[in-house]
Amino acid sequence: MKILALSDQVVPYVYSPEAKDRFRDVDLIAGCGDLPASYLEYVVSVLNTPMVYVPGNHDPDGYHVQGGVDLDASFARIRSLAMFGLGGSPRYKELGEHQHTELGMLLRALPLLPRLVLRRFRFGHGADLLIAHAPPRGIHDDTDPAHRGFQTFRRVIQWVRPRLMLHGHCHIWADLAPRETILDGCRILNIYPVQVVDLEAR
Repeated sequence: MKILALSDQVVPYVYSPEAKDRFRDVDLIAGCGDLPASYLEYVVSVLNTPMVYVPGNHDPDGYHVQGGVDLDASFARIRSLAMFGLGGSPRYKELGEHQHTELGMLLRALPLLPRLVLRRFRFGHGADLLIAHAPPRGIHDDTDPAHRGFQTFRRVIQWVRPRLMLHGHCHIWADLAPRETILDGCRILNIYPVQVVDLEAR
């Protein structure tokens, strides 16, 4: 299964009628935050394939993408994949619906855990896919308050063991920083600003 993952920047060759041919073999679109809703709505209408998304810290309160499934703090099964999402970034200013303290992110994740941990004991992995905006703490993140990762994500990965985590938020220029890390059997990818990712269906 091929996943078109997008985050943080409108990419001209995606926001184009040619995208239908370029990405004709894509099975799922994943919006990882900080993207205009109109951009994702265009992509899903051109590719005519399912889309899931989470908000980023720069997305407006009440962020909604017509034609997509809001996966933020939710679980879904789409195209035979079990997936969940945790959007937003660490809180670095007073206002902003999509910014969270470490405790706040943990409290958002907790309602998902019983189902996901049970799936892990049944199938070996609690989910096939975790979609987030920010990365885990110490993986692909930075030291400034806005771009440090969540320690909660490391715990969730340890407990749930998703097969794949996609995130954006931390920009990579000229591929000077690592994009891929393995943690507790989970492949973690920084997909900024666009990546086509293969995930074998089970």
